[in-house]
Amino acid sequence: MTADPAPPAGSAHISRITRRTWLTADTFILGIERPREFEFKAGQHIRLCHGQATRDYSLIPGPRHDELMLLIRRMPDGEVSDFLSRRPLDSPIHFSGPEGYFIYRPSPRPPVLVATGTGIAPFAAMCLSGLTGFTLLHGVRHPRERYYRDILAAAARLYMPCLTCPPETRPSEAFPGRVTAYLANEMAAGAYDFYLSGRREMISEAIAIIDQRFPSSRVYSETFF
Repeated sequence: MTADPAPPAGSAHISRITRRTWLTADTFILGIERPREFEFKAGQHIRLCHGQATRDYSLIPGPRHDELMLLIRRMPDGEVSDFLSRRPLDSPIHFSGPEGYFIYRPSPRPPVLVATGTGIAPFAAMCLSGLTGFTLLHGVRHPRERYYRDILAAAARLYMPCLTCPPETRPSEAFPGRVTAYLANEMAAGAYDFYLSGRREMISEAIAIIDQRFPSSRVYSETFF
């Protein structure tokens, strides 16, 4: 996720790690205690730091009001993600926020949510906060990376995983290719509100396709890496 300007000092919080659930070999959900009176809008993020390194993570409502969830991919050279993957439970952590403007904005145009990898996090938050009736494209390599699939599929008008794994491991209901290929070849003409979240390269390619095929649409984006 791209770095924003440093938040004001008044938004600093101290919390603690409540749980860690591994979803794949390199991706996990980190639960943190929700500070008292801490509120956020679905799609916003917090900033965590370790040493001189900082990283922003989208907030996902936890199963209880006093808990927040973060969907984290441990990167090979990621100082913060590696630190969070090893930090003992009940350990304190410092963060600032919430920050960001990647929130759902109702309009007459149908919403189309497009994510790659852990970029699905803000859409999971929107869904858990009540959003329904959207089209969702989620681009991942393997079926096991369809994070929050059950929750999202139940709320979506159309949930379409776009997988680049070999055909023998790809579910029959999945689109065989990238989210940008689906946008370019499968999306019906019309005016939409596109919400793009994930890799910088995907967002750049998707915007070019939208400009060409859906010129009356509006685009909101959040770059994760």
